[in-house]
Amino acid sequence: MRHLITGILFVGALCLAPPARGVAAADPAPSPSPAVSVGGVYSIAAFHTDGVNPTGALDTNDGVDLANRADITNLLVTVSAASKKLSLAATLGAYAFPTLGSALDPTLQARSNTALFGALPLLDISYAPNAHLSFSVGKLATLLGQESVFTYQNLNIERGIGWALEPTISRGIRASYSNGRWSLALEDDDGYYSGHYGTLAALFGYAFSSTDSLSFATFVPPASSAPNETTSIANKTEYDLMYATQLRKWNLQPYLLFVHSPSSPLLGYTRNERAVAAVVLGSYAASPRFSLGFRYENARDASAAGDSGANADLLGYGPGSAIQTFTLTPTYRIGTLFLRAELARASLAANAPGLGFGSAGNGRTQTRIGVEIGVEP
Repeated sequence: MRHLITGILFVGALCLAPPARGVAAADPAPSPSPAVSVGGVYSIAAFHTDGVNPTGALDTNDGVDLANRADITNLLVTVSAASKKLSLAATLGAYAFPTLGSALDPTLQARSNTALFGALPLLDISYAPNAHLSFSVGKLATLLGQESVFTYQNLNIERGIGWALEPTISRGIRASYSNGRWSLALEDDDGYYSGHYGTLAALFGYAFSSTDSLSFATFVPPASSAPNETTSIANKTEYDLMYATQLRKWNLQPYLLFVHSPSSPLLGYTRNERAVAAVVLGSYAASPRFSLGFRYENARDASAAGDSGANADLLGYGPGSAIQTFTLTPTYRIGTLFLRAELARASLAANAPGLGFGSAGNGRTQTRIGVEIGVEP
């Protein structure tokens, strides 16, 4: 951890340091220098869980999660540079993915959090030949979903069940086009961070007004995509219908997510399996300093209970299971400081024995309270 912090501070110092002095260039009219900016965020969070997860904790001997957790959620530096047509953005540091209904692990735990995408989780090199078209290559955040990569970017501290089904970051190349109310993005990437290209991702968007928009995103990996540390089922095709609207002090972002894992003889998947999630995200801005974020989810596996297919359990609670979640997150901001509290509850139905909540995995409900404090200069 000490070496990681030292590295972040060193990079930040390099980016903030003034250029070295030297002999003036012979060219009397040098090209304008790229505009460079440096930002960052630091936050810590603590959680208490009633109805812990019986599996998924990588830092305990039996995999049962701890009831109390505290750790860094963001220790990030973002550097961006832009010239007339070229731009670069890089995010580096440590981060965590606290997710409702799932076990929590330390920020620097192997095979979790920072270890999944490394200390350089995002790297975007873009070329824009004109005002409508751009091309990007690097480690890119997914086109799907209404929840972003890092906790400080979201309305809630924890991510939801829908987020857990979606890809997070992929390595690939993206072409984006916008014209008036319409926008389009096409991407070839490595799916759920598999290291193998061939996944097609696309986003189509239409803005009805400055406050209302509708988007459709899809994500189609090869049927033979094997599981990895970022997901237990990596051949999931996803379709995401997203709406966003601003109604005075209300911000609403509902979406519908459809997930399909096709049969694959290579992976031993003998059936086509499906899941669906309906999510309503939103917030109410009571004042410039205080807001209330909320999220409701209803997700369900379409597989039959007892389905023995290796890809039947898309939610993680057993084939044919269902889950409802509700989250409230009041947030207070003053200057660069933000303070958030959170109350989240998850309720299961038709879960498989041992895959519910509680140390034995037979419970149907989980309640988690949390708090996050940070600075975002």
